Amino acid sequence: METKKILVLGDSDSGKRTTLKHICNNLVETEAASYGKTIANNKKLQIFSPSSAERFQFMKDILSKNMDGAIIVIDNTQGITPNCEEMIDFVEEKGVPYIIFANKQDLNNNPLYSHYPRVYIIPTKAISGKGVLEGLNLLLELMENKYANEAHAISH
Repeated sequence: METKKILVLGDSDSGKRTTLKHICNNLVETEAASYGKTIANNKKLQIFSPSSAERFQFMKDILSKNMDGAIIVIDNTQGITPNCEEMIDFVEEKGVPYIIFANKQDLNNNPLYSHYPRVYIIPTKAISGKGVLEGLNLLLELMENKYANEAHAISH
């Protein structure tokens, strides 16, 4: 079974840890980061998440090594902060598929606008899990399409 590495990023208190609890089996939480595993769509997923934007800065090169995809969790009551923009730019530079979870829809369900035209924004309520697994499945689909397109381009 194929193993994929996903990074979950976002500001402190955006709902990353709560999101991870809906995705991962046996979530391991430390002061610096959270780590969990799960199986979805016939793939083993290893999921890593730094605990804060500051930790992300410190650990980004280590955590992003061999990254296959990313989820950026944004607190919809705060919108896209400068830290979030930095994380999005970092993931875009890596060239991996990613999605945005516009979290805390129970507190603010206004649409989240971004100047990143090619990203999917999934409304989520991490507290109840609403939208989380659907978003993960969309990310896995995007990852599958990216690698299928790369293999197709290489074979021609």
